[in-house]
Amino acid sequence: MSMYYLFSDDTIRQESRVCVDFERATSLIIERARQLVNQLVEDRGHDKPPFLSEEFAPLQGIKKIVKADLGELGAVLLRFHDGYVIKANQNHNLARQNFSCAHEIGHNLLRELKIELNTEDIEFRTFNPQAPGRIVAKARERLCDVAATELLMPETVFKKYLSGFGVSVHSIERLASTFKVSIQSAAIRIAEVSTEPCITLLWQPQPRTKSKMLRLAWRVGPGREAKGKANYMPVHAHVRYPSKLHTAYEYDSPVKSFKLFKVDNAVKRLPMESKGFGRGENRRVISLAYSER
Repeated sequence: MSMYYLFSDDTIRQESRVCVDFERATSLIIERARQLVNQLVEDRGHDKPPFLSEEFAPLQGIKKIVKADLGELGAVLLRFHDGYVIKANQNHNLARQNFSCAHEIGHNLLRELKIELNTEDIEFRTFNPQAPGRIVAKARERLCDVAATELLMPETVFKKYLSGFGVSVHSIERLASTFKVSIQSAAIRIAEVSTEPCITLLWQPQPRTKSKMLRLAWRVGPGREAKGKANYMPVHAHVRYPSKLHTAYEYDSPVKSFKLFKVDNAVKRLPMESKGFGRGENRRVISLAYSER
């Protein structure tokens, strides 16, 4: 079994009385999620994945998770006189439903912690600085994603399976299947917890040019030491046809290549593995670049 160091209840209560910055809030929500994971592990007697939202829900006083047509919404947390209910979008796949419900459980954890965010410490480059209320709302959504990630892919457990599978694009599907999460979620988690520094990148077709050009949709920095910030940025965020990335997009076999990355004031040529996932409009290429290979 994997157990974590936890803040005591008194520490959590003390922290809840003060306004905290985003980094501190992230630390608190992760610790609270780990506490919930530990409770589940103790109750079921093992730490084998998957970790499902429906297992965590009763531990948070959530009566049930029901499926409904929610349009564009992934899930919603509803409060009734006798407890909470989560509604999940029945039109989404099970992995997405699992994460959406865990995100709603994250809202419940935030409510317990009573965290007040200091907007001056939230990076404005990712939010609209003209709308402080919107900044806090988006920051809270991000914190709920952090909580969902820790609930469904606990760091210690995920590291153990990643070590067994190996840090490679070959492992992404296996990890996603094992933990019942999306391909993208598993790929991001690899970069967050891997002991070998790596960068996860998602490439998708340029809307107007379809598969003739791929553009970088998002990137993840090397490991938890980066504190959620991407320290590595590709020199070129667009890739024209033909290229190794387009080969990965058009076929299902992984390809190896090298790409230039900006690292502080220097440019480094890093080895990279890429593989295409999904079909049709959902087709994407996920790359893992390695800064120390």
